[in-house]
Amino acid sequence: MSSTADIAQRQASAADRNGGRLPNVAITGNGGGITARVVEVLVEAGCDADAVVDETTEVVISAHERAGAEVCAEIRERGQMGTGVLTVLVVEQASVGDVRRAVQAGARAIVTDASVNQALLPSITAALAGQIVLPASVGADAAPKVLTTREKQILGLVVMGMTNAEIATKLFLAESTVKSHLSSAFSKLGVSSRSEAATVILNPDSGAGLGILTIPSK
Repeated sequence: MSSTADIAQRQASAADRNGGRLPNVAITGNGGGITARVVEVLVEAGCDADAVVDETTEVVISAHERAGAEVCAEIRERGQMGTGVLTVLVVEQASVGDVRRAVQAGARAIVTDASVNQALLPSITAALAGQIVLPASVGADAAPKVLTTREKQILGLVVMGMTNAEIATKLFLAESTVKSHLSSAFSKLGVSSRSEAATVILNPDSGAGLGILTIPSK
């Protein structure tokens, strides 16, 4: 538990960094003990923490064991709603791949369970200031990976609705080769299915469609 002095300092620091006002926060996810620790930090800081996202919500704190495909899909869907609500992800495990996928999905900050007490409020503040916050343990390794020309070409055909077999025939490749390229591309995009890949590529805000939709398939 934090001391009274620690709590007061958190409240003052959080308010000062946010123009004298604490943000309206909603907590989602199934993080169990992680969620409890997040609530404790927010309550001590005087933040309004709700379990329901509504029109007053400024930041959604999504607490999970890890940033899996379903979690990233949820973050991506929230961003596509165009409400301006920011997502701060709190996870027990923060692998390089998970962090990369979460950022590509639209998470503005990723905080590990072990650093919640020290890092959560500063991360929320940084996200509200337009910054992206990552754990130091992953650093630059979490930067998006560059798609190869062939991966972009195949993804463009996926967006057009072609099957793996059709893509293989069109590009004179083995179907297994197409699957291998797609698996690599999905990992780089932080998705796990063709439909998710198409959604990311067609979303102009993601920037993922650059160089994909303009490459000729011949």
